[in-house]
Amino acid sequence: MSDLGSLSQCMLENDTESRDRALNLRRKALVISVLLEAALLGAMLLWPLITPGVLPGLFNVTPTPPYRGGGGAAEKPAPSHPHPPANSSSRPVPCLFCAKPAAPTPGRPYSVASPSSGDSAPGIGEGGIDGPADPGAWIPGADRTGMPIEVRKPDPPQHKSPLPRSEGVMAAALIYKVQPQYPAIARTIHLAGTVYLRAIISTDGTVRQLQLISGNPILANPALQAVRQWRYQPTRLNGEPVEVETFITVNFVLDQQ
Repeated sequence: MSDLGSLSQCMLENDTESRDRALNLRRKALVISVLLEAALLGAMLLWPLITPGVLPGLFNVTPTPPYRGGGGAAEKPAPSHPHPPANSSSRPVPCLFCAKPAAPTPGRPYSVASPSSGDSAPGIGEGGIDGPADPGAWIPGADRTGMPIEVRKPDPPQHKSPLPRSEGVMAAALIYKVQPQYPAIARTIHLAGTVYLRAIISTDGTVRQLQLISGNPILANPALQAVRQWRYQPTRLNGEPVEVETFITVNFVLDQQ
């Protein structure tokens, strides 16, 4: 009996029709599950678009109106007339923005001002900034006769101390130079050297002051005598000649004498 049962089972498993029926059932179940999942996903996406967005009661707060009487009846507009009606028994409220402008005080002629009163400038009115009291056209920037007022040029700054200039710059401005005489005693003893001088050049280009800084005393005297005769081109600052402080080097070489 068991052999017949196993044989019938093998015959059923090898049946093509039953196997195709089982595959069709599986396909239908798969298609139905896919469709259900697609419908559920579509409903989740379309539901917020279909239903209106309403906040929960926790977040639904009514803002406080920024004026008195908000939420009630509309306020009546204020009357255009600033003053209350005549038959009103209430006390009138003064209008702060309806005050009449003060009348301008008439100006005083410039000739009336006196030094004792402390007035140093003309008043606004006759003869003041508004022009002279005489009839006729008034030209700004002119006096009573109509002539233009001359503006005085500001004085140039005063330089109390001479301007420092390098030795090379002043050497280029040298227009007259005298060579120093080589002392005979220095030539006899074969003395050579350099003399350093500090000079102040005046506004006309002459050497106003000369000071020995270093050098042999035998060579310093002829160097001072020669440099005092030098002439420079005047140095100008803002178009005005100024004094200059510089240094001068005088070399004494035996081969050049």
